[in-house]
Amino acid sequence: MSFTYVNDFSNTEKDANQVELNSLVKSKVTDKKPNENVEIFSKIVWGKDTSKYGKKVDAVMGSIKDMASAANNGDMKAKAEINSITTVTLQQPLMKRLQINSMLGNVTNVGFGEELRYQYYQIQGSELSRIQASSGSFTFPTVKKRTAIADTKTATGGLVIDYRELASGATDGMAMAGEQVITDMTNQMVASNITALHTAMQSATTLKNYAEGITATNVDVVRKKARRFGNVTITGDVSAIEKLNDFTGFNIHSATTTEVRYPESVMEEIMATGLVSNYKGSIVVEIPNSYNMTELNTSGDFYKPYLPTTDLWFIPQGILTPLQIVIRSGITSMTQTDINTRSEVTRFDVEYGNKILPEYLGFVGNIYDASLAE
Repeated sequence: MSFTYVNDFSNTEKDANQVELNSLVKSKVTDKKPNENVEIFSKIVWGKDTSKYGKKVDAVMGSIKDMASAANNGDMKAKAEINSITTVTLQQPLMKRLQINSMLGNVTNVGFGEELRYQYYQIQGSELSRIQASSGSFTFPTVKKRTAIADTKTATGGLVIDYRELASGATDGMAMAGEQVITDMTNQMVASNITALHTAMQSATTLKNYAEGITATNVDVVRKKARRFGNVTITGDVSAIEKLNDFTGFNIHSATTTEVRYPESVMEEIMATGLVSNYKGSIVVEIPNSYNMTELNTSGDFYKPYLPTTDLWFIPQGILTPLQIVIRSGITSMTQTDINTRSEVTRFDVEYGNKILPEYLGFVGNIYDASLAE
């Protein structure tokens, strides 16, 4: 950085606008259709086919190289532009990955500048409704539509952009770092939603579909209760899902013994994927659970998974879900120099909120198995 004109304040306003990265990024990210150059660069980073763009690919990479070279020399405007392009490059795959939350609850997407507002139907059925019936001979449920605002939470990720590497045309490092950012932010949000659901289930004193220990009896009891509210998806970490493999056999009774045998289709499925995809008519889905490379497990001998490994969930598909999730579309970002390492660090944030509806909690089933904790 040059200090030759340190006392020249004629360009203060212009420089301040360049440093205000959030305003630049916001104008880029909130546009639903990024320009073609950003689209081309995004495909290059993620290794997708760019043949249809022809010579434009070389032109885009030439522009990115020049921009990265300028950023490496301290050009704030170039840094802001790369920050914007990187944000848009990560936004689409991140938003797609975040749709996994729809398997856990009802997801509402709101605009960039909107409140985290969600709507639900409040179920009411009590002695108070008896007075509305003719002669008060029976009760009937009434439904009221409610609107509420979820408390704002933030899923955060960050990466160090190597402008010198980018100036050479290498995008492999950005692809690897970008994938880790997406994984971190996705798992932060999923972990928050699962924790909210698990905490509510543990705290409830009545009207909850809950058991401890993943056994065939517990699975059948919990699944049957949840099934009456709709088609059930059984989901959880691979450690919990794998236990269902042992429950898919059938008994052969003879005069001397009882044997457990498995259908050939189930055996082939387990051999091919390690898991069953269906259990007594309920779809079985594994929740991807990556390791957090910055933390160790309880015993300290390996990495710690991002998500709990102890829960098996039985979630009816439809509107009868206790977990309300609101996600604000778009990523906010900012790039600054880390004073300790003198490297350029970019932070990415996605805002979201979750809320548990107590009257809906009994619709979801949960089996907790402490022996699976990692």
